[in-house]
Amino acid sequence: MLWKRILTALIGIPVLIYVFQQSGILLLSAVIILVILGLTEYKKIVSQAGFQNMYIPLWLGGVIIPFTVQYNNNLTALAVFIYLVVTVVYYLIKHPYFTPIDLSLSFLGFIYIVVGFLHLLLLRGLQQGFWLIIFVFVVVWSTDTAAYFVGTYFGKHNLAPAISPKKTWEGFIGGILFSMLMVFILVNTANMNNAKLLLVLTPIISLSGQLGDLFESALKRFAGIKDSGNIIPGHGGVLDRFDSTLLAAPFTYQLVVFLERLF
Repeated sequence: MLWKRILTALIGIPVLIYVFQQSGILLLSAVIILVILGLTEYKKIVSQAGFQNMYIPLWLGGVIIPFTVQYNNNLTALAVFIYLVVTVVYYLIKHPYFTPIDLSLSFLGFIYIVVGFLHLLLLRGLQQGFWLIIFVFVVVWSTDTAAYFVGTYFGKHNLAPAISPKKTWEGFIGGILFSMLMVFILVNTANMNNAKLLLVLTPIISLSGQLGDLFESALKRFAGIKDSGNIIPGHGGVLDRFDSTLLAAPFTYQLVVFLERLF
């Protein structure tokens, strides 16, 4: 299993870096693909839990709204509002085939997956956007790696046994500390303009990534499944691999924008 994870990382990381560097239609296409794959896995999770996903409006929103973010961000709020209205109307037309719980789970899927991945586009649109995305992935991947090894060899105190029995407080703290070290190396190597800001934000982004990991674990436990999918060898599904990113990317974007406006 470990060798599959390493091999996949050796192939996947350069591809992701290239996509983020090119931006434009290539990044937009990649985000839409991730959204569709993520929503497909989310549909499986919801179905396994005994509920239904209103996947038609959900997938339409997941395809259309990224275009507004990429080409006319001023229309994004309007597009989201229209999506919410269309989803409610669709629910009323299909009632009682869909229940209020199905509607709520569909909204959750939109907020969790669509909005989460959309923040990669939003980050790329900022000044030094490429490096901000690299920062996010350096934090979440270094956190995940250190949390795994520290938890495996030194972990004694369970972090959230009801959600993920193998996660420990030792791994949690080790992940944060190691991510700070890796970001320190990154900002000094890349000579980034907002290096001090990113160093300050690293513990928060690491924490948000670990919360994202736990949230996806809670969803899988809710459905009684081990992995969200098997599309990525050694890693499971798209949600298994990008669970931390789905919270870390929004946290990074919102905090960077807020702090830059504040100071």
